[in-house]
Amino acid sequence: MKILYIAKSYVPSRTANSIHVMKMSQALAKNGNDVWLCLLNDRKENKQFNVKESYSFYDVDDCFRIVNVPVLADNRSKVRFLLSHIASIPSLARLFRRIKPDLVYGRHIFSCYVAACMGIDVIVESHFPVWHGKIAAFAFRRLVTKKECKNIVVITEALRRAYLDHYNDLKEDHIIVAPDGADPAADIQAANKLIFGRPGVLQVGYVGHLYKGKGVEVIEAIAPEMPDVDFHIIGGLEEDIQSWKKKINLPHVYFHGFVTQEKLPQYIRALDICLLPNQTEVLAYGSDSTKKVKNISTYTSPLKMFEYMSYAKPIVASDLPVLREVLNEEIAVMVRPDNYDGWIEAINRLRDDKMRKKMGNEVRKLFLHKYTWEKRASSVLADSFARCETK
Repeated sequence: MKILYIAKSYVPSRTANSIHVMKMSQALAKNGNDVWLCLLNDRKENKQFNVKESYSFYDVDDCFRIVNVPVLADNRSKVRFLLSHIASIPSLARLFRRIKPDLVYGRHIFSCYVAACMGIDVIVESHFPVWHGKIAAFAFRRLVTKKECKNIVVITEALRRAYLDHYNDLKEDHIIVAPDGADPAADIQAANKLIFGRPGVLQVGYVGHLYKGKGVEVIEAIAPEMPDVDFHIIGGLEEDIQSWKKKINLPHVYFHGFVTQEKLPQYIRALDICLLPNQTEVLAYGSDSTKKVKNISTYTSPLKMFEYMSYAKPIVASDLPVLREVLNEEIAVMVRPDNYDGWIEAINRLRDDKMRKKMGNEVRKLFLHKYTWEKRASSVLADSFARCETK
């Protein structure tokens, strides 16, 4: 099947959005499909775009093709935002006629709507309530009534319930849950090489962005109480790193900055314990306190959770309903986000080597059974077309 995956993503970039679309494109291709990834963005803004470098940046195979479709910048005003969508229609139409896809799989609602209007089958994926954007809401409302819309994919059960509650006429079998994923880790036994920290000291780490609610607040609170543990913060934008360094000025807290997908495995392997300290308010990339603030805590499916699972790492995670959709006490230690004493106790419990190994093995088994990118891609396509056959 020829699949055109369409998303508004900047590649290469450090956003989870871009990682997701590159990994899913690879997974769809490895399931035997002819995959084209269409990136909608302002080429002036995306000056770094280079097809060959993009594959290596995300550590994916060049088993799918990438096309960059320039669109008007839409971040200057509401009028500009509307015009950018209207102006994109001819470009999208030409793209669809040229590639002739059997299916358009989309993270961009408006583009999916255009595809459906042209008679192309569509699967649309959403990671946040679509009704927060006027154009997306307009397109979505009309898209889901069309026979070409085969399914709606969301990343959590919480988001699925939100859609069903908001759209009374949306049928339960029209929307499926497919949590995010990760690639299976190769050679997880190569974890003993010390690449950072003090020899013989427990190595505890967090991977991801450092903006509000991601959980560095927990490390700030507990690190002063645990001088015999090394804490590693891997990732983040430079301005966020400098801000947190001023708040956490301790010799046993290490900031490693951004690490490429290719090099990330050696960092995760070197950790004894991985932290998933999401707070009750988690801001999405690009949110700020003066304009649009996008709290994703209720709906998030963190990529790093599945990366930790892939490497058989014991996880200490915030006890939030959305994380419990994947994790539980048998495979992770769950702690209330603001219970800092609980976080300290959880890390101390995992000082036991046997307990860490047992928990890591259990979480990896679950990952391999349900949460690889290839299994995600396969199940999304199978569930979507099985639904169509039973109608």
